[in-house]
Amino acid sequence: TGDFWIVKSEQLKIQGRFQCTDWTAEHDKTDYSSMTAIIVSGPVIDNHKIEVQTAAGQILCDGRPILAGFGSTYCGSAKLMYDGVGQLVDDAMAALPHKVVHMTLPDGVTLQVNRWPNFMNAKIDMHAQPGGQDGVCGNFNGNSQDDTGPELHRRYGRGIFRSELLFSDSIPLHVPTAKPSPTRCSQEKHARAAAICRREAADSRLGWSFAECLGDVCDAQKEGVQQGLQMA
Repeated sequence: TGDFWIVKSEQLKIQGRFQCTDWTAEHDKTDYSSMTAIIVSGPVIDNHKIEVQTAAGQILCDGRPILAGFGSTYCGSAKLMYDGVGQLVDDAMAALPHKVVHMTLPDGVTLQVNRWPNFMNAKIDMHAQPGGQDGVCGNFNGNSQDDTGPELHRRYGRGIFRSELLFSDSIPLHVPTAKPSPTRCSQEKHARAAAICRREAADSRLGWSFAECLGDVCDAQKEGVQQGLQMA
């Protein structure tokens, strides 16, 4: 739980807020977090701030509510379109009504934010930024070995300095302690994840707890995490 850099560069700045939802606490019995807000700013849009919250929240331009319903508008030079159309980032949510924010920024940057009742997904399409970039999406330098889970946690697992925060307020950093339930992680997957996490999360300087690593690996028999953790 906390506020984290998604993309940090000189021209484009994207931060995400991650919180444990009531559903996760009640049904999953863990304290793992999901994204509940995303904020976009930087010189690329003349330092305007676009904040998108869950479907229960608001869409804001420089702190002012916009797009209370479907439609389109601008926040500085960024075009925003809000509709019910867009590729799902999380197929598990297919049955729910789609509420999608599309952002088109200068320099070929586009974002799609899928708003759900208590969390959200986001998809970012962009070119490598001049002068470099970093964040939990990686540094875009063509070397996947320095964008593994442990490396990203080492660089950005401690949250955002208050002086760099784009959100109007901050939330406390919380490192998960609850281990994934058997319904989420079978005994076989748990054993495999534990072996990986004893190695990957052993260094406390990474800001990656053993419980969080277990959740990531169990949840993530998906390609990016498998490669990042060097799973067999």
